[in-house]
Amino acid sequence: MKRKVQVYIEGQRLELFEDEQIQVSSSIQNIQDISKVFTDFSQSFSVPCSQHNNPIFEHFYENALNGIINPNLRRDGYIEIDLTFFRRGKIQLESVQLKNGQPYAYKVTFYGEIRTLKDRFSEDKLVSLDWSAYSHYYDATEVQMRVTDTTDYDIRYPLISSRRVWQYNEPSTPNDNIDSALGAIEYTELFPALKNKEILRTISVAYGITWSGLFLQDPRFLNSFLHLKNKETFTQQSETQSPDFSTLNVISSLDYQYMFNAMDLATNTLRVEYRPWVDSGVHIINLNVTAASNNSPYTIQVFQNGQLTNTINNLGTSSNLIVSLLNDVGLDSQITYQVYSQSPVNLTFQMVYNWSYLYTDQFNVQQSVNDYLYTSTVVQTFTNNLNVGANMPDIKIADYFAGLLKEFNLTCYPINENTFQIEPLEDWYNKGTIYDITTYTDLDEINISRVPLYKKIEFKHEQCASFMNRKFFQFNGREYGDLSNSYPYDGQEYIVSVPFEQPLFNNFTNTNVQVGYYLGEEPTFQPYVPKPVILYFDKIQDCFLYFSDGTTPTIINNYAVFGQDTTFNNVQWSLNFGQEVSSFYLNTIPRSLYDVYYRPYLQNMFNVQNRLTDVKTVLPLSILTQLKLNDRLIIRDKRYVINEMKSNLTTGEVNFNLLHDFRPLRRRKVIIVKPNVTIHKEPILFPNGVIQADIDVTGTSITADLYTMTGETEVTFTIPVNPNPVTEIVSEDGVNILVSEDGADVIVAEPYTINIETVTLTYTYANGNTEVEPIIFEF
Repeated sequence: MKRKVQVYIEGQRLELFEDEQIQVSSSIQNIQDISKVFTDFSQSFSVPCSQHNNPIFEHFYENALNGIINPNLRRDGYIEIDLTFFRRGKIQLESVQLKNGQPYAYKVTFYGEIRTLKDRFSEDKLVSLDWSAYSHYYDATEVQMRVTDTTDYDIRYPLISSRRVWQYNEPSTPNDNIDSALGAIEYTELFPALKNKEILRTISVAYGITWSGLFLQDPRFLNSFLHLKNKETFTQQSETQSPDFSTLNVISSLDYQYMFNAMDLATNTLRVEYRPWVDSGVHIINLNVTAASNNSPYTIQVFQNGQLTNTINNLGTSSNLIVSLLNDVGLDSQITYQVYSQSPVNLTFQMVYNWSYLYTDQFNVQQSVNDYLYTSTVVQTFTNNLNVGANMPDIKIADYFAGLLKEFNLTCYPINENTFQIEPLEDWYNKGTIYDITTYTDLDEINISRVPLYKKIEFKHEQCASFMNRKFFQFNGREYGDLSNSYPYDGQEYIVSVPFEQPLFNNFTNTNVQVGYYLGEEPTFQPYVPKPVILYFDKIQDCFLYFSDGTTPTIINNYAVFGQDTTFNNVQWSLNFGQEVSSFYLNTIPRSLYDVYYRPYLQNMFNVQNRLTDVKTVLPLSILTQLKLNDRLIIRDKRYVINEMKSNLTTGEVNFNLLHDFRPLRRRKVIIVKPNVTIHKEPILFPNGVIQADIDVTGTSITADLYTMTGETEVTFTIPVNPNPVTEIVSEDGVNILVSEDGADVIVAEPYTINIETVTLTYTYANGNTEVEPIIFEF
């Protein structure tokens, strides 16, 4: 039965050809490229050049017509099938076809929302965002507090040296011994680090989107920081400000209203818009700056469409002329300025925007025009607040975001037009609904092939130049924190590469003091600028160190431990892909990035019984419009996960590329609690279609802080202390002797008892069905 497809672009429904086939391919995670997050996209399809469609596309076939829509940009759109919503995304005009000299058809492509998320980021870098919310007064007292205090700071200062090789109680290097007044750590040696949670929040504000997902509230993410280091040694710069233009004066010979609206006073942005009737022209922007108080150096950064295009360093009280020339009159541009100083200073700004251009009038005579706009500011004060953006690593927002997804094997998918869910891939799969599609499947034609496995999968960071890492490589023949697995298959090699370095920290012998170094190999130990670095904050640890404001050394007795490890639910977690020995705890951390976030997916994929299965189906509209890519499909007696699906929206035919699913059919959690631990935090995820979850602790000695939930949340369980707990047996080198299949420490001392109690979690679906999930506590 043929279905009626409706395609909308910016709220306007397109007319379609009666026989046009519209096919959409959908995939989130594909075994052909396990490190990428995919999205919906359509094969290009045609729509007629009709009287209805032509105004929507502004008669693209005739470039002599002046339009207001840039045809190079994708436009908001969505697809319905028989008036039932199917997908939302962007629509790109590709081309127009002429027949017998007349316009016949527009060719367009539909892209899903994940792809459009990358379009929003464009080539923008982290440095271009507004980081003023995290600025703080910068002095020795404030830095020391953020090193030693238990306050939950968004910005801290990890003990990582970029000047000298810190030592501890080393007689041969008295000037570098940080346990002595002579070698005290100076506060200006430290670079700040900002929580990744806050970086995502800043991105969401800048692009008008919302992030969702319990993983963003998980300490394994909350405790991760991005180290803000983009220069060899730290130099203080004031908080960044945009020139606060407050008045406008316009002289215009032709387009007064355009020039008046060119300046957006709310964002202090100069909008240089595409003018289709202009033959040629040049934009000249002069920024006049006066330093009103002293000779403090200040810096002006010029951004065009979010990209840093020029940096001007100035000094003195005289006026300085900064000129930006833009000859791209056929392109839209947005010009902004960011200013900061090295010490307190008062500045005033004046900007002159002049546009000289040529155009052809209605009598085919070329005319010359000059438009002129003048703005000024009041006196702006630049204080000694920290300029967070000035220390931001040089990385594109899209690359940073993709790096986070790879780091924790996260998937990202749209909840609605501007809300995106972020969660570990295996959590996403476990939330899938099960559909039996046997009756809708062409059982006469099924193609089964072997899974194209890789002969080698490698997980790697950017190479770290620290002398600690280079020594590790010399001794071990591999990079610290990386992991490489080889298999006896004839497939290709695949590399999961993140854009972050992984510095190896140094824990001084017989101390609680752990430090890092951005210093090259001996004997010079030259400072260097690393690639972006993600660190874990673990805890506030007691210590004995000297800290200096540059003049007076003082003793500090605790500090914030940074490195590759963090502790959550009394369990240690690592930012290394492989199982490395913790530089702080001196024992192997089994819960590595690979073991926690990648192993479950790869184990299912590499199962010797797995096959890649291609089937053809004709799904009812009720399933097609509700089906999500993490849903599991049953065909006859086998269960599958979706690798890729291609949907013909007109005919209803859906071709699936499927992998067998060997995950447990029934959801079940087993939580092993360490001795004397009484608090456990557990995320309660909602499977697709669930509207409520209820916890029942009847018959147990366990309590919860929440018993009914209408959305995903984290629940805190309180567990009684076992009077005869299992105790760990640890070898002399500090490594646990035995580890269970799920990575929990096996405890085998006698006498001991294990208490097992089961809490019941009941899911209620929108259709009224319920599902029970046991949560089993062993303590």
